[in-house]
Amino acid sequence: MDASDQRLIAALTGGATTRDELDRAVALRGRFAPLRTAIGHAAAMLPPDGGSWRSQAADRYAARVHALRAEVLATIGRLDDAAAELDECIRRLGDLIAEFEAEERAALAAAEAARVADHAEQGRMLRVADEQRHAA
Repeated sequence: MDASDQRLIAALTGGATTRDELDRAVALRGRFAPLRTAIGHAAAMLPPDGGSWRSQAADRYAARVHALRAEVLATIGRLDDAAAELDECIRRLGDLIAEFEAEERAALAAAEAARVADHAEQGRMLRVADEQRHAA
């Protein structure tokens, strides 16, 4: 597992998250569709249960192929479930990032407003000091 995979797992499991990590999760999600298509093609190449054959060995082979097909189709179902869970994680991470960014913008705006108010107060105090100097 490389460092980007570890960051993605941290993001999906509640660790610190950035927009870049969210973008990587979305890119990972994009790889699910081709994988699902490839698995679907593999399932389509395996014949459905065809009943009995002419020999016991052929029947056992057909049963194993049928079991393999069932497992491949179950894999598609698990992949669809994983994709849905990843979609939900991506949505939640996006919401958290948007909330964090909004809070960060609000904090910056409040800090800027405090700075402007401080400068205005300093200017007022300088004017008062000037007026007192001129009055004396």
